[in-house]
Amino acid sequence: MKEAAHSMDESASAEYLETYVDKFHFRVRRGYLYTSEDLWVSLEGGLARVGLTDFLQQKSGDMAFVKPAATGKEVRKGDAIGEVETMKTTLEITSPLDGVVVEANDLLDERPELVNEDPYGEGWLVAMRPAGGEAIQGLLDAHAYFELMKEKLAEEERGRKSRGGGNG
Repeated sequence: MKEAAHSMDESASAEYLETYVDKFHFRVRRGYLYTSEDLWVSLEGGLARVGLTDFLQQKSGDMAFVKPAATGKEVRKGDAIGEVETMKTTLEITSPLDGVVVEANDLLDERPELVNEDPYGEGWLVAMRPAGGEAIQGLLDAHAYFELMKEKLAEEERGRKSRGGGNG
């Protein structure tokens, strides 16, 4: 039985919380806030930059097309702020908070793969002006999201094994 091949090895760098499942490496950036729907929020100078987590971009596959919301769009938590298309799926990205979209990542027009290559950096989707301090309530810190992500990874692994897809 090759159970060790499926274990989650954890390590922590100064910038990221990290875990490994088989050959896959998943990172959660410290200092960011997260949603249970696998989006991150980085608060910078009164703006909230939003993107897909490393987990979500890996789960979704290689980005073929990214369409962020238009600037000036007022959104409530749960409203669409963009759409991403991969070979596997099309995902509607919903806002993690109330606010106004003030910037869309134009780099993604020509280079959607930035979401895969640098999910916590150049692969961001939109920047928003939050609608007040309570706008970020309900978001998870990096450690809480890291634990949630590990639960999701374990659940996927159990699903793979129950379908006979495990190689152990």
